[in-house]
Amino acid sequence: MSDAALIFLALLVALLTLSYWLTHRAENRQLKASKQADTEIVQRCLDLLQALQKHRGLGAQQDAASVAQRNTQAQQLDQLWLNWPGASMQLPPLQQHWPQLRRKPADFDAHCRLIETLLTVIEQLEDRLYRQHHPRIRGLGEACRSLEDLARLRGLAVRAANYERCPPGLQMQLRFLCNRMLDQEQDSHLLALIERLQSDLIESAQIRLAPGECFALLTPLIEQRLQGIRLSLD
Repeated sequence: MSDAALIFLALLVALLTLSYWLTHRAENRQLKASKQADTEIVQRCLDLLQALQKHRGLGAQQDAASVAQRNTQAQQLDQLWLNWPGASMQLPPLQQHWPQLRRKPADFDAHCRLIETLLTVIEQLEDRLYRQHHPRIRGLGEACRSLEDLARLRGLAVRAANYERCPPGLQMQLRFLCNRMLDQEQDSHLLALIERLQSDLIESAQIRLAPGECFALLTPLIEQRLQGIRLSLD
């Protein structure tokens, strides 16, 4: 083989190697960017979940402090919904439901429907990230659904506390949630909270908890568990 042919072959190998390296590098960058985008939207979903659950819990409270806190949550949600990347990431356009919900803060069921759709999005993102070798993401959807049980308990308790005695419909829903958590949970703090709700609100002949007290009773545990979910993703 002539020297010219050898030089040509060496250059060809070098060019092919460089091309492969550049392609591999571009693919890694694209994968990293996609993973980063998914991770950021997961964090935004957790922010939305927290704010929507609080907005729902405050929806049945009419005192000035609660109304002010609810308005603060609504303003936070306004910002969180901006530039929701639904279409670009093949996610449902959740933000289109917010304006009507903002005008009807006491609509408990509408909050629950939007939160349920948000939980489905979180589960979709969990699967996507897990396939991209993000093992810590596994269990995110389940953890968020457990959190929603606790937040729904808070919202229902707040609504029930507006009455002298827990209405049968709310009583049935509260009993169901409490029994499910009692079957699944071993957290002594949560068990004590459930016992308090059962004795002073759900089964009491006369409710001994105000709406604001119910909200304050359950919120610290909800916040603690949400923080645990966030830390598990780092």
